[in-house]
Amino acid sequence: MKGFVYLTWFMIGSSLFFFACSSPSTQVAENLSSETELVTKRNWSMNPKCCELKAEFLGVVVLDQICITDSETKLKLHTKDWKRVCVLKEGMVFRDDLGTHYSFLKSDGVDLCPKRTKMKDTSFYLSFESMSNLATSFDLIEDKNAKHAHKPWVFEKVDLMNCQWK
Repeated sequence: MKGFVYLTWFMIGSSLFFFACSSPSTQVAENLSSETELVTKRNWSMNPKCCELKAEFLGVVVLDQICITDSETKLKLHTKDWKRVCVLKEGMVFRDDLGTHYSFLKSDGVDLCPKRTKMKDTSFYLSFESMSNLATSFDLIEDKNAKHAHKPWVFEKVDLMNCQWK
């Protein structure tokens, strides 16, 4: 009889331990919803995901493309008319619609101000920190009060919703 009592207590204890350690059923529902959210986000990788933009500022400066990787956002621009161009490193604002500001990393094909490069129909690139995959638009603004600012660019609310990321 003693063996039967010990066996019964062992089975009850094991059952309580099993139920106490098992995950609640609501946790499974939470996992399913977070997996669904991931599907709606753009996933960046080390290989660039690019989108053609064709945004213009005053019919002169054209924002052609945005390419994003895990490590950077690269913007491709060009001028339609002859223009002396330089990059305002300290006066450049790059932010998304979520309110996140991204730091300037480098420029390619054009110098930092005050040194200006005379160009027309020649691509140049601005690189910033990697943009959030949740962003739906961005602003690229040169501060009109920055030292060396001359006809600063303003690209506001550049839409990313219709992008075909390639």
